This record gives sequence, C-alpha cells and structure tokens, in this order.
Amino acid sequence: MSNTSENSPQVSQADLDAVAAQLGREPRGVIEIAYRSPDGQPGVVKTAPKLPDGTPFPTLYYLTDPRLTAEASRQESAGV
Repeated sequence: MSNTSENSPQVSQADLDAVAAQLGREPRGVIEIAYRSPDGQPGVVKTAPKLPDGTPFPTLYYLTDPRLTAEASRQESAGV
C-alpha cells in the first residue's frame, strides 16, 4: 500500500494491511500508528493534513479499530 511517510518506522506494511482490513479500503496518508490495542493491533492512525495528491484531510487522528469505533458510536448515541 502507498501513501505513507517514508520517514516513519512505526508504520510497517503489516500495520497498513491491518488498517486496510479494519477500514475495508486502502488507508490514505498514514504517517504513524498513534495507538495500539492491548493485542497489538493498530487502533488509531495519525494522518497527514494533506493527502499525496494535495487533497486536504481534516482528520489528524483517525479511529480504525472496529471494536473502538463501535464503542465510540455507543458513547455518542448515549450523549457522552
């Protein structure tokens, strides 16, 4: 997968593959794994403010782990 920073040793191809499986699509602009779950899976990625094609990407930190996104959705629905 592409669209990652060449300078970030924290993002491996295995990380990108895991994030792609979590999202159901190729991740874009990933520059860092900002959080890993206790089982070592990526949970939050840090993204570049602009994608390689120059498109602005307004979300600096992006929740990728479906377990965490489900919990965040429950919390938001509860008004937390």
